[in-house]
Amino acid sequence: MRAPTDLTCAVCNEPAEEVTHLSECLACSRWFHLNPYSNRPGKDCGDALIGQTDGIETTCNDCIESAERRRIAALGADRAKAEGLAGTILGSHIPLPPDRPGASHPSEGTRTFRRVDDE
Repeated sequence: MRAPTDLTCAVCNEPAEEVTHLSECLACSRWFHLNPYSNRPGKDCGDALIGQTDGIETTCNDCIESAERRRIAALGADRAKAEGLAGTILGSHIPLPPDRPGASHPSEGTRTFRRVDDE
């Protein structure tokens, strides 16, 4: 594991008390505050998730916000908002129906839906 040359957070530009309170962003390779303890106070300028292949993946808030802006731009604001609400209410495993009849959903193994309009 690489060690930072400077104990300054790239997100908030504040110094960290110890090198263990900094983590390297997987997306941009900058160092940011990440509290390694859930039971102690500390500053978080990013997040850590268990990845599918790379173990624990750490990402700074700047890269998280950038990825969210790209997702919204790709989906459109209304669709992104609807998916966010559906994910909050139903959990992230239930996909929304396709945008238009006949369009397939990119997830494999999910049932496709069709819109039924009232006559």
